[in-house]
Amino acid sequence: MTMMLHLKTKAGLLHKQITLPYFARKKMHSFFRLLITATCSLLLSFNQLTAQQESSPYSLHFAGFVRADAIFDSRQVVEAREGFLLFYPKKPVYDRNGNDLNAHPTFNQYAMTTRINARATGPDVLGAKVLGFIEADFTGASNSENNSLRLRHGYISLQWKKTRLLAGQYWHPLDLPEMIPNVLSLNTGAPFHSFSRQPQLRMDYRTGFFNLVAVAAAQRDYVNNGPQGSTSVYLRNSIIPNLHGQIQVKTEKIFAGAGIDFKKLTPRLVTDSLYKADESLNCLSYTVFISWNPGKAAIKTQYVYGQALNDHLMMGGFGVSKTDPLTKQREYSPLNYHSVWINTQLNLGQWQPSLFAGFTKNDGSAEELTGPVYARDADIGYVYRLAPMITYITGKFSLIAEMEYTTAAYGENDEKYRVISSRETGNLRIGLGAVYSF
Repeated sequence: MTMMLHLKTKAGLLHKQITLPYFARKKMHSFFRLLITATCSLLLSFNQLTAQQESSPYSLHFAGFVRADAIFDSRQVVEAREGFLLFYPKKPVYDRNGNDLNAHPTFNQYAMTTRINARATGPDVLGAKVLGFIEADFTGASNSENNSLRLRHGYISLQWKKTRLLAGQYWHPLDLPEMIPNVLSLNTGAPFHSFSRQPQLRMDYRTGFFNLVAVAAAQRDYVNNGPQGSTSVYLRNSIIPNLHGQIQVKTEKIFAGAGIDFKKLTPRLVTDSLYKADESLNCLSYTVFISWNPGKAAIKTQYVYGQALNDHLMMGGFGVSKTDPLTKQREYSPLNYHSVWINTQLNLGQWQPSLFAGFTKNDGSAEELTGPVYARDADIGYVYRLAPMITYITGKFSLIAEMEYTTAAYGENDEKYRVISSRETGNLRIGLGAVYSF
């Protein structure tokens, strides 16, 4: 084996042939033989696995997509995942000259929502069709873990004739897969639409057009805020899981239903005076929803009345309503929010135009709040958003463009934490995305 060495001199290029020593040639030949052997072995193993799956009762299928995004914001925003998950614009902060310090645009690009999933099936278990499902992407669990692999879904499903039992991590029942808005933004409509996946035990019972759903859920990546910051400890210390009941109706063109959600939180175990705390907070939320899909058009809409739903990336939280002067024992009251959104979509061959509109309002607390408040930006009276989008699809490849205008009305809180003297602040986001599915 020889190599050509080019030496540059004043007279031009001097070409010199160098012969590698025998032991070097032998090592390189060994390396190439090893590489070829490993490649052949890998291909043979893959072919054998494929052949075994064709004759085996077990199967494993992979799917997912690769996605690239770019965004521009007209001002600073309240966000997550380096700005990709947008909530609403930041509150104006003025310097001595009256300049808004948050009125500065931003730009960023991402590939972290690239996703992969695996679906495994096998022989029936306890008379039920069994499914194991795992899905992951690279958005991490927080801003500090962007581009890190994180679990989205991981569950076992047992499907009998009318009943399904699901155990593992899946969408919270307020966040229905059939009702996820068609938007480019990673927020999928938050803070108007619920965004939450939780470890849970779920039972579905389907009869005719009706499906009854019962869920007992915990918290993992999506948690409430409280005296110890954002953590699942408030639900864990309550012992009772997040309970949800729902009724659904599904026909060929309509999917609709209603649900009720109960959550008990235990903010503290010890008071500021070092007495054992006996503190808890009951939170009730309600939802109604409907989706109509006649063919070339689709319309979805959902309403949520929520208490302490900040674990769903929605507005909300709770505050202290009473404090014992001796023991510092506290009583709490939740903040009440109304949220509604609508999403329309047309299917015009390769083109899919759509529009998302959402509105959420702070309705305050039923009691006066006299102590700390643990909520997501409780000084916002209301938020609304308009987001038109256009998608071009060819095969498994899509190009998407979205314009998202979000307005937040910041103001002052009264005794019940309703917002008065509010003033609107808006942000325009332009998003572009490319997706290739497999």
